[in-house]
Amino acid sequence: MRCLLCDRVVEKMETWTGLFSRRQRWTTCASCMAKFERVSEQSYEGIRTIYVYNEAMRDWLHRLKFSQDAIIAHVFADEIKKLCSHYKKAVIVPIPMHPAKKRARTFAHMDVLLEAAGVRYTHLLEKTTTDTQSQKSRIERENSATLFTRNTIQLRKDTHLVLVDDIVTTGTTIRHAREVLKRDGFTHIEVLVFISARM
Repeated sequence: MRCLLCDRVVEKMETWTGLFSRRQRWTTCASCMAKFERVSEQSYEGIRTIYVYNEAMRDWLHRLKFSQDAIIAHVFADEIKKLCSHYKKAVIVPIPMHPAKKRARTFAHMDVLLEAAGVRYTHLLEKTTTDTQSQKSRIERENSATLFTRNTIQLRKDTHLVLVDDIVTTGTTIRHAREVLKRDGFTHIEVLVFISARM
């Protein structure tokens, strides 16, 4: 096997489950994985984050989102699957990509991440703008017009929802998404964001 990130040969101990599984097996070497840094605190507007936005994570995210290297979604597939399994009976709701951007990039990276992990999800929101939050200042983000609208998929209002996104900086995207869902009557909303780049 070869590392998904550096392409070096990785000697990996095979398990009985792996031997008889039809699912394609991917791996990442310990040297590459050691470059990713976990967050040390979780007290940020009720948003649970996992990794710090360091150089290794920046490169990984850029390859996934802008170089259309969908295969590297498997780097964190097992971890995302495990994280999402903690939310029993919850509906996983990814932050959506605007249709125009999806056509340009050929896939929605949040969907690809969840699919690589084997996590079922439901889109309840639609993106209303192609603006990129990462290119805005903090003040511009905080004064952004509503980024999302509610689609027509219906769920019970007491359904436990878990909003998931790739990266959080000021939290504007998550606030907008949560507000739209709350206005629609949902009362139990948690947030899981993979990368923290808090400004």
